[in-house]
Amino acid sequence: MATTSTHTETAKDGPIHTPSQLDLFHFNPLTFSLTFAIFISLLLVLSTKVWKPILKALDERDETIRDDLDQAKANKEEAAKLLEDHREAMNQLREEGRKIREEAVAMAEKQKEEIINAAKVEADKLVAKAKEELAREKEAAFEDFKNLTVDIGVQLASKLIAKEMDVSAHSSAIKDSLSELKNVYNKAV
Repeated sequence: MATTSTHTETAKDGPIHTPSQLDLFHFNPLTFSLTFAIFISLLLVLSTKVWKPILKALDERDETIRDDLDQAKANKEEAAKLLEDHREAMNQLREEGRKIREEAVAMAEKQKEEIINAAKVEADKLVAKAKEELAREKEAAFEDFKNLTVDIGVQLASKLIAKEMDVSAHSSAIKDSLSELKNVYNKAV
């Protein structure tokens, strides 16, 4: 049976050597050359077939991002310009609205004055017409009063002449005639 030790083992055919830590770092030129050749070949394949497309994609992505940033900056500047134009237009609209309001107030004041003046002229005409009408009515009433006074005077005179009356009858007839004249005058005025 075989006994194990850290350095060597014995078997029927001879000693068997076990790997030690020094054996792990053993340099083999053939293995090194093949590994180096494979590494260089892998680098060449990667650089032509993989790295170039990856770098190209990264460059395209970088260019796209720069274009997007430039476009965003241009959009921001355009938005700022549009905002300024909008503010300017709003200020112009406010100014126009203020002017229109002022013109409307001035026009309303002018129309108010015209209406007041027209109403005053119309009122003055109506007052003058009413005064003329009142003067005509007064003149007509006075004319009627004069005619009635004459008629009552004639009636009184005819009564006095037709009858012989005493002083109290004369006084009573005159008082009745004056009372009748007073009633007619009150109705006329």
